[in-house]
Amino acid sequence: MEKMVLRVHDHPLLPFERFYFGRCSGCSREGYFYGGYRCNELACFAVFHKECAESKPEISHHAHPKHLLKLGNRRQRCHLCERPVGIGYFCSICDFGMHLICAKSQPLSVQPQLSTVENYKVHEHPLKPFKTAWLAETGNCKGCNYIIGNGDSAPFYECRRCKLYIHVTCLELFFTTDAHHNSHLKHPLKYLKNGHPSYADHKCLLCGREFEDQQGQKYELYHCDVCNFSICISCQGNPPPLVVVTPKTHEHQLHLIPRLLDFTCNACGTQGDRSPYFCLQCNFMIHRGCIDLPRIININRHDHRISYICHLGQGNLKCGVCRKTIDGFYGAYSCSKCSSYVVHSLCATRKDVWDMVELEGTPEEEEIAPFEVVDENTIKHMSHDHDLLFNNEGIVLHESKLCEACVSQINTDPFYSCEQCGFILHQTCANLPRKKRHVLCNIPFSLQTDDSKDSSRQRRKCSLCLQHFTGFAYNLHIAYNSRTEVMDIRCGSIFEPFVHESHPHPLYYKFFTFSADAKCDICHITRRHLLCCEECDFRLDFRCATLPKKVMKQRYDDHPLFLSYGENNVDGEYWCDVCEKRVDAKTWFYTCDACGVTLHVSCIVGDFSYHMPGPLSTVVSEYKMVPPAVVSLYKVVPNTSICRPLCSRCHTRCKLPCILETSEDGVNVYFCSNDCHKNPWESSYY
Repeated sequence: MEKMVLRVHDHPLLPFERFYFGRCSGCSREGYFYGGYRCNELACFAVFHKECAESKPEISHHAHPKHLLKLGNRRQRCHLCERPVGIGYFCSICDFGMHLICAKSQPLSVQPQLSTVENYKVHEHPLKPFKTAWLAETGNCKGCNYIIGNGDSAPFYECRRCKLYIHVTCLELFFTTDAHHNSHLKHPLKYLKNGHPSYADHKCLLCGREFEDQQGQKYELYHCDVCNFSICISCQGNPPPLVVVTPKTHEHQLHLIPRLLDFTCNACGTQGDRSPYFCLQCNFMIHRGCIDLPRIININRHDHRISYICHLGQGNLKCGVCRKTIDGFYGAYSCSKCSSYVVHSLCATRKDVWDMVELEGTPEEEEIAPFEVVDENTIKHMSHDHDLLFNNEGIVLHESKLCEACVSQINTDPFYSCEQCGFILHQTCANLPRKKRHVLCNIPFSLQTDDSKDSSRQRRKCSLCLQHFTGFAYNLHIAYNSRTEVMDIRCGSIFEPFVHESHPHPLYYKFFTFSADAKCDICHITRRHLLCCEECDFRLDFRCATLPKKVMKQRYDDHPLFLSYGENNVDGEYWCDVCEKRVDAKTWFYTCDACGVTLHVSCIVGDFSYHMPGPLSTVVSEYKMVPPAVVSLYKVVPNTSICRPLCSRCHTRCKLPCILETSEDGVNVYFCSNDCHKNPWESSYY
């Protein structure tokens, strides 16, 4: 596929024929693209109109006849419309600049005298000129929907009574009460400013946009009352093509059928109800949004590439994203390495699933291993300076020996260790991939090791389980929207379908907005990220899903404690050996089968359980009554003394295995939880 190099963009651009809604990185106009150029680099979602990407590198213009203007990317105000310019034409000598779209219009060497507009067919009140580019409140232009205000707009009209604003250049749209459209040539279309008639369909015939939102606000439209034909403002000004030629989608021309019509899309297998593109010769019908679907992609639900197949064939096929049945007679995506893995076309190309990179013609990248093999029992891991030796003898290490990656006990699991400094990694943690795809984001995460060594440990907060931790992490930062996500490796290692011993059915990730219904069935805490059962309404949060199944706690028992998922038939009562309170046997708890010891989960796993013992990053007090020079050093310490210390906030004995320690006036003080540590004179670091 031939790429275009644009001097104002860092990456090569690929041509596309897809119908896409977005904002052009060149002219900043928002709306539908019916083909153009897009950036195919990971986490760069730039898209350009064809004419914007193919702009001449150098032009002469009436507005600046002295010098040539060169295509560039600069932050300054356009000399024609007064809005800020990004990509546009600039004079390197005179500091003159203008937008791409302004370069195509006639120059306004003299600002025209604007007068009040009184046209009650357009608006019931007079529209007065407002020349300054500053508004106390921002609003949207009634014509182009661009933001007006904050010094970012050209001259406009306003109705102060209705808080209606419209650019001078957009006012023509309001005067066009009758218009013609290439999809409806028989009759002119009338401009309706108060929504659609009661007998008409409530969506645009072409793009499906609603004419009324959930709050009851009605949008302008164009309508033919003879044919009951209604389209939105956007489709009137930017009509879709009547004929599409895209061999990638179909071998023949595709023709638009601008009418309400129930059909099944050949590309995705789902139902449509309006304006498909059709090939009469092949009886092929397709949604406008399914034109030019990508052929080879990566998604965050699967480790391998998946490819678009026009016909999967018969079989009991279920989508790997939504888990619903796939009709094999229509197009879908499948994995060449995992024959049973298939995904609906629309599920695979969702913005929260696909990374928006097309891989057709791009060779697969070789995965870089996290370690080098020295010999059959020795590796050199990326996280450590020394060689690590493999041990698979089932040795029971002391409970204080923690994996540097997941900060969990080794127990009897296979592990790698350093003979020089005591560095230990579980075998599974040593094999963690450097790049990881996860349902949390469509962009892959990168493995970040803890290189603090003997210095203070870096403390992070997992985006999924909301627990603080030290050790390895999967990090993601997207520059264009400043999005940052962090996962501990316990949550990062969960994949779909997730099988948990506590539940008979597989669980799948689901994102919730905060609501009373989005609660974990175990801890009953409202969460946004949950693992849900498709067969019954069971929900499990990531904190409960990643609880250690086995722990060694010498204070309470010489034997390991195992996580119990509740018991229905119980004789007598259970009591926690730590807090000496009753244990609900129907909930999760830790127990020793040999000794009968029972403990609450909250008495075993606390806010500092996933912290490597030792100092944490220093925290400078931000409370204004404390001098800024005061620095408090915190460290996580094991709670192994015979007499458990008192928490300096809640004044109870610290019961958890790990607690936070600091020094005040030379005296050690302790905190048993994050809530206890959060006091008015400490910073919000925790």
